[in-house]
Amino acid sequence: EQMLAEAVAEPKEDAKPADTPKQPKTVKSEQGIIVEGLDNCLVKFSKCCTPVPGDDIVGFITRGYGVSVHRADCPNASEEKRKEQPGRWIHVSWGTDTNDSYPTTIEAVCKDRLNLLLDISAALSTTKTFVLGLNSRSTEDGFAIIRIEIQIKDGAQLSTLMNKLHQISGVLQVNRPVG
Repeated sequence: EQMLAEAVAEPKEDAKPADTPKQPKTVKSEQGIIVEGLDNCLVKFSKCCTPVPGDDIVGFITRGYGVSVHRADCPNASEEKRKEQPGRWIHVSWGTDTNDSYPTTIEAVCKDRLNLLLDISAALSTTKTFVLGLNSRSTEDGFAIIRIEIQIKDGAQLSTLMNKLHQISGVLQVNRPVG
């Protein structure tokens, strides 16, 4: 009786119900990106929209270059494009082991004035943003378009920077160009 009680109380570890669903296998992320269904595949970030952690993203299976990651709002990843080649678009997501930094671009449209670049530089400095490149041009109608290539660690840092730039006198619009 004692052996029967022990056998009922302690089910064997190898006995599993037949209908137990398989656990999804853990997939190693490459450059902070998890590609659905693929493990250790080559991942590259598209230059047209420069996604950073926190962005909604989608992957495109390229020919010979792995998976190209786009922001979901990128014109090159529009719904129409996804319908044209449905087998090549794949679900991707940000992993927990993202890189230290990602390059991206922001653009500010401003009312041109003296010391505008000085104020923008101060905002970049106070948010500890590493600048890869800066291009500024004035328009004939008194505006300035400033394009800044930066290194960003995540969406929170990017959001903080964009909010800081919005607070500068004369800055009318700050966005991330795509396409």
